[in-house]
Amino acid sequence: MMTTDPLQKREVFHLVFLRALGRSAPLSTFAVKGGCNLRFFFGGVRYSEDIDLDSSGVPVHALRERVMTILASSGLLDTLRTFGIDRVQAPDISRAKQTETVQRFKVHLITTAGEDLPTKIDFSRRGFDAPIRSEPVSMSIVAAYRLAPIVAPHYAALPAAAQKVQALIARGAPQARDVFDLYTLGSQPEINPTALRARFRERDLRQAHDRIYEIEYAQYRDTVLSFLAPEDRATYGSSEIWDEIRLRVAALIGHPVKQDE
Repeated sequence: MMTTDPLQKREVFHLVFLRALGRSAPLSTFAVKGGCNLRFFFGGVRYSEDIDLDSSGVPVHALRERVMTILASSGLLDTLRTFGIDRVQAPDISRAKQTETVQRFKVHLITTAGEDLPTKIDFSRRGFDAPIRSEPVSMSIVAAYRLAPIVAPHYAALPAAAQKVQALIARGAPQARDVFDLYTLGSQPEINPTALRARFRERDLRQAHDRIYEIEYAQYRDTVLSFLAPEDRATYGSSEIWDEIRLRVAALIGHPVKQDE
């Protein structure tokens, strides 16, 4: 049995689920987004509690049945037991959110030590952005778990960054993880700040820019640092680093001049 901590147990579940999904559904029907996209394909250091995907071209009932079949499969559990996950508790599908816009599967990973690790598989059904690429998950990720290569569709850096800017604009309360993820994406060669800004109205960019500075270090510490490996917490753990991250993301979004609407 491979020794893994709770962050790693959730991650290996996401990876094994993603492999099974790719084997049972055309790669053209889903795309990985959010934190898992950054970690699996862009060298992100932040672990994700949940996995978020977009889906299109599959009816609600067909996707529901496909996911529930994967969660109940003996092959999935056999692999997860190698990592100390004794049981996968699937959601009560009669109570799960299953609509034409969102399908949500709340899962509990029960470990051999008796831990209950909640995670979610969220599918948004509002259409795809572009470009989407089907590529192998980073070899450093799969090698850490001694898994065979996994190929999955995911959003390229520009739409991934745009999704994070939109999250800054749209969330009821701004989240430190969106800023940290934009910091991660900002180093990608294909990120053109002008092209990123062109996707948004000027007033929305101003709002996103202002919201960066509403997020205090305490939220960053509790919601980002706690999802990093110990060595990365040492690297990113200071309030000075958080200030630098915010400055770099503000520069990526731009410093729009405030004008009357």
